[in-house]
Amino acid sequence: MTKVALRGLLSRKLRSVLTGFAVVIGVAFVVGTLVFTDTIDESFKNLFERTQQGVDVSVEGRQAVKSDFSVPPTMPSDTLEKVKSVPGVAVAEGSVTSDGTLLDKQGKVIVSQGPPTLIVSENTEKVFQILEYEEGGAPQTADEIALDRGTAERYDFKVGDKATVSGRAPAKEYTVSGVATIGGSDNLGGSRMIAMTLPEAQRVTGHDGFDSISISTGGEDPDTVKAAVASELGRDFLVRTGEEAAEQQAQDLSEALGFIRIALLIFAGVALLVGGFLIFNTFTVTVAQRTKEFALLRVLGASRGQILRSVLIETFAVGLLASIIGVLAGLVVAPALAALMKAGGIDLGTTGIVVSPMTVIIGLVIGLVATMVSGFVPALRATRVEPVTAMRDAVTPGLKHMGLIRIVGSGLLAAGGLVVLFIGLFGGLDSSSAAASLIGLGALLLMFAFAFLAPLLVRPLARVLGAPMARFQGLTGVLARENAIRQPQRTAVTAAALMVGLALVVLVAVFAAGLKATINGTIDDQVRASLVVQNQDGFSPIPADVVRTVEGVDGVTDVASMRFAVGQAKGDSGTTAVNGIDADKFNSVLTLNWVEGNPDTLSGLTDQQVIVESDWAKSHDVGVGGSVQFTTPVGREVTYEVAGTFKNQAGLTADVLLTSNTLEQDWNAKDIAYAMAASDPGTNADTLAAATNRALQGFPQTEALTREEFKDNATGSIDGLLGLVYGLLALSVLVALLGIVNTLALSVHERTRELGMLRAVGMTRGQVRAMVRAESVITAGIGAILGIVLGVVFALIISRPLAEQGFVFTLPIVTLIVFFVLAGVAGVVAAIPPARRAAKVDVLRAVTTE
Repeated sequence: MTKVALRGLLSRKLRSVLTGFAVVIGVAFVVGTLVFTDTIDESFKNLFERTQQGVDVSVEGRQAVKSDFSVPPTMPSDTLEKVKSVPGVAVAEGSVTSDGTLLDKQGKVIVSQGPPTLIVSENTEKVFQILEYEEGGAPQTADEIALDRGTAERYDFKVGDKATVSGRAPAKEYTVSGVATIGGSDNLGGSRMIAMTLPEAQRVTGHDGFDSISISTGGEDPDTVKAAVASELGRDFLVRTGEEAAEQQAQDLSEALGFIRIALLIFAGVALLVGGFLIFNTFTVTVAQRTKEFALLRVLGASRGQILRSVLIETFAVGLLASIIGVLAGLVVAPALAALMKAGGIDLGTTGIVVSPMTVIIGLVIGLVATMVSGFVPALRATRVEPVTAMRDAVTPGLKHMGLIRIVGSGLLAAGGLVVLFIGLFGGLDSSSAAASLIGLGALLLMFAFAFLAPLLVRPLARVLGAPMARFQGLTGVLARENAIRQPQRTAVTAAALMVGLALVVLVAVFAAGLKATINGTIDDQVRASLVVQNQDGFSPIPADVVRTVEGVDGVTDVASMRFAVGQAKGDSGTTAVNGIDADKFNSVLTLNWVEGNPDTLSGLTDQQVIVESDWAKSHDVGVGGSVQFTTPVGREVTYEVAGTFKNQAGLTADVLLTSNTLEQDWNAKDIAYAMAASDPGTNADTLAAATNRALQGFPQTEALTREEFKDNATGSIDGLLGLVYGLLALSVLVALLGIVNTLALSVHERTRELGMLRAVGMTRGQVRAMVRAESVITAGIGAILGIVLGVVFALIISRPLAEQGFVFTLPIVTLIVFFVLAGVAGVVAAIPPARRAAKVDVLRAVTTE
């Protein structure tokens, strides 16, 4: 039976290739994702190992509360002398590192949505010198800087050129003294590096002490010295060996970037799910077309088990070969994913690829499992072929009398999916990953419920979609409609593959439209400021001195800033984001949606009080007059009285509001997230923004936006993310279109005799092509309708928990119409190969085909 299976596979090369291609894409996506993220991890691990070169022991300020991308607090300047006094410390040197801003040679800010521009102090102790200068040398004065080779080459900086840099201090022009690499490599994980002398780096960053202290033990045991330094400094400092520091830094960054791996694997899973529909449909039709062949094998003595093994061997062979090709294709997908992320504004600067044995194993296992699971049911059907069938014409079975079973089964699946979905959304689960898993499972069950019910919907939908074609195309349109209806199971499964991909596209589109409407509505309702001053990248902090600059602009009446920090509420396992606000001025720029309290509550807020979001207060069982306790990033235990509660909408603020002074003193929040400025009545906002931007030339990383520009900026970032998501979902839609191609190709093969008869009675080649194209459009249209409905249902369900936060459910009607039209166009494109093949059927040979 093995030889029979493999020969049968080779005799249907095109079918096998199209089936395997779905597996190739899914496996390639999974492998590409794992290779891409492993490469990122390895790149950063290598980078941190290079930065710790020569460091036996490392000292940093301890973070009592850590969050993604958080940085340790700056240590007091006297810490270095304490470290030097510890026995076993041969050499110790302090350094500072902080985000900064570099302008290109045209005076424009170099903006990145990913890795930052880092200002670092140059080490003077030879043992810690990690920068290797290919051109020039290290900065020697406060007017010199060195750049990393990648940045210098990309922005055409050479030794002796002028470059402008800013940090917390206003922008200053420097002379480029050298171009350097770290340990011989210019891969900084996508970051840009500016090296300065230590005093100048401290001035520009505003760090009065040291961000880290490097220790060389001169041959002494690092662990012994580490213990001695830790004993001398106390619990407010984190002391590690250089090797431990490098490993922990790489691990922290890998965890912070873990969302990228999860997101990409979700998209890979979608592609595999869609591919599963294609595989299932192909083997179902193949088994049906080979009914006579299986019956003859049964007549010759083949058992049901042998028939099952024969089909499963074919399935295994397709899965294995496709999985191997998918693993190899994944090596190409990995850099493509890096390029796609870069195009979406996330440049992680990876070089080369890292392929682990586990990645290869995972790819092969996933491909084989997906193929075998999708092909098992068709294989099982093959065993039910009776020997007497060899005497009859092979006919692909239709739905028979399964309407009630499908309705009940679909209803049960949908009910189960909704229950699981609602538990994930409203169950109050502590683990966000558990909630996300339940939401994903619920969505998957709903998709299968729709797919299970789809055959019953094919007839009415095909009649509706085929009516215009029957009217305008005449006979070919009528035949196309009837062909789609003839095998509703096949049409439904093909359409379901497109349904899955399109449903997710629609979900994203509807959700994005809702977010835009929510942001626009909330800004219109709550923001009273004429201007918003923020970092040009939209998320990085800006220097606090910006506030004084904006206050000096003519026409500005009030400026209120907002600081940001992350702490841990007592009893919480996770962290809570908090804002520090200029309480006495905040009412002039932003209106809170009060639940308990009023504007006077805000303007009278003291350093010992807090205003919290009403749902947050409810979940922490606290009300007005009660108290909440936090652990701050610097390890302080602080308690505040709840002065009022409000409803947070569109995330304009965090759930917890403190005074700006409190956040600066107790939470170590030196910078501000953004500032809002109110103006005199009648002031032209555009004119005021232009004047403010001129005043802020000393802080080029900032930009002053009018309220309308602020809205456009916020919604524009959604559009950028939307493009990235569409790009990733495109693969699943491509697999679905391949399913249409495959199904039509199988249908053409199955109807060879029929097509020959049509040609014999006068149908032209063009009419045959038109008929196949129309059938493809009907199939794609069914998938589009089901996908749009399912996507809207998903969006409606998932958005309900956000309604209380002001989320506005909006249907982007024009976008949905465009998706439907594009599905029809895709159907036409998918029909091109099978339509040409159908038109080339030899009439004489076709009419004699059994």
